[in-house]
Amino acid sequence: MAQLSIPIPDEQISSAVMEVVKKLDLVPREDLRAYCPPLDDVRKDYFRNHSKRWIRNLIFDRFPETLDVNGGWAINPSGKEPGMRGTYVKFEQMKQWLDEHDDEIDWYEKLAI
Repeated sequence: MAQLSIPIPDEQISSAVMEVVKKLDLVPREDLRAYCPPLDDVRKDYFRNHSKRWIRNLIFDRFPETLDVNGGWAINPSGKEPGMRGTYVKFEQMKQWLDEHDDEIDWYEKLAI
């Protein structure tokens, strides 16, 4: 018995597989609850471009509930924890907290020298 072979381009196979994977809901969704960017990546848009020192002194120090150890959103707020470099934030939790506490923060306050 003779075998029949029909070549199918790789692009068509990949496209068909992706279509089925999406249809079966097997594609991992981006979960922003797990998104923890460095503080530097969110300073400009969410902290009015204040320095990391300003954020540490006027937000983390004044609002201890922001600290991860207290159930908050700031991970390694001092930036000096052993084995971890820099400060990271739990993005969705940070956005919600900033929205709820915007009036309590004096965004124009200067750091003491």
